[in-house]
Amino acid sequence: NTGDGYVTLKNGQGYMLDVQYGAKDDGTNIQTYSANGADAQKFKIEKTSTSGAFGITTKVSSGKKGLDVYNYGTSNGTNVCQWAYYASVNQQWIFEPCSN
Repeated sequence: NTGDGYVTLKNGQGYMLDVQYGAKDDGTNIQTYSANGADAQKFKIEKTSTSGAFGITTKVSSGKKGLDVYNYGTSNGTNVCQWAYYASVNQQWIFEPCSN
């Protein structure tokens, strides 16, 4: 929680989820990057109509775009990008517990 309504998402290796170059465009790649406190690393968790599933919108887009599995892909290696947020099934995420 960054204290301003947003969260950061860090992986087990210490890298943050990041909107590449802080771009606001549809199709912008979502990557990992060293923690730097930039808006490109801030996300908002949104409720959806699906129980237990959430949308994740980006601060750089003022919440208008969210994490999106590109083209509704279902195969391993499908890219995650930023796209106009509609809470579609390819934009819904489930948080699961993890251990350190």
